[in-house]
Amino acid sequence: MTLGSLSLALLRANYRLVRLPLQLFEDVAVSRLDEQEPVRLAYEQILIDCDRAAAFLLNDEDAARRAADLKRRTASVRLLIACEHHRVQRQGVILLDEQRERFHQRRQQDAGPPT
Repeated sequence: MTLGSLSLALLRANYRLVRLPLQLFEDVAVSRLDEQEPVRLAYEQILIDCDRAAAFLLNDEDAARRAADLKRRTASVRLLIACEHHRVQRQGVILLDEQRERFHQRRQQDAGPPT
């Protein structure tokens, strides 16, 4: 074992120790929040970023796996949120078009036939 690989192994062990309280907080508090709650999504994104950084900087395969698993899980939730926002926005556009059409019809009725 070289000095470089030994220091990386020590850094990986330290990262795992630092991540334990973050994981405990997620298991105890964050997991009780709704999956679509912005606070939960933000916290999970922080964990993903930390794990990705550890995977890259420390060559930590466990961190890379955790980041990929969490990213996969949150991606489906984010997709559901985006679809819901799109649906609501589309309904708003449809409603606006209907109101605009009624406005034009009333305007034509009030104007009466041209003389």
